[in-house]
Amino acid sequence: MKSILKKSLFFAILVFITSCTTISYVPRVSLDVSPKSINKSVQIDKLKDSSPIDGKYNPFGGSSVTHPNAISNELDVEVTNAIVNDFSTNGVFKHVSRKIDNPDYTIKGEIIKFYGKSGLTDNAKIFIGLAMVSAIAAPMTSNPVVLFGALPLYTLYFGFPAYQNMTEIELVFKLYDKNNTLVGTYTGKAYDNNVTSIYHNIMFALPTLTNKTLSSAVMQIREQILNDISKLEK
Repeated sequence: MKSILKKSLFFAILVFITSCTTISYVPRVSLDVSPKSINKSVQIDKLKDSSPIDGKYNPFGGSSVTHPNAISNELDVEVTNAIVNDFSTNGVFKHVSRKIDNPDYTIKGEIIKFYGKSGLTDNAKIFIGLAMVSAIAAPMTSNPVVLFGALPLYTLYFGFPAYQNMTEIELVFKLYDKNNTLVGTYTGKAYDNNVTSIYHNIMFALPTLTNKTLSSAVMQIREQILNDISKLEK
């Protein structure tokens, strides 16, 4: 019995340690060339980061893309630069920059939510916890019932989902004209979630998944802005 529990404890610790991986994240927007181009100049101010602070903490046995150790600069700076680069490279406007003399429009944006985390699934956390409790209780009793605490852990061995990547991003853009009059408000929301077994640790795929979600949110905003092209080119 003790041998089984020792193996279970070792397995639980191994799954936990495998999930604790350091990642590096740089926000990037990857979209195709804009189907239309607005023949105006736009200045994009640094976005305001209003995202919940808990999104910047690493989850139990996992990582967050916005943790200070994962992202090299402030989130608001990185996301702003990524969006400016996309709008400029793909020709959403005639001229796009962080700083323009006398721009036709100014975009003031806000990061409502920026969530990208990787770690153990809820069930995996429970199974590992039960196995550890069983291993601790084993020396105190000869009752074989303690073995049952370790059994759920072995479902992970047979392919039950153990790791998960979850992303959720929400951005709001407000477009102002030269008179600082609000012309339009545009919102982008996107979400994604991947789970896998212990045989495929997907933590290193979290930055890519987060940028895919970011690109989806920016794409929604871009489409909304282009829908107002006739109004914006007056």
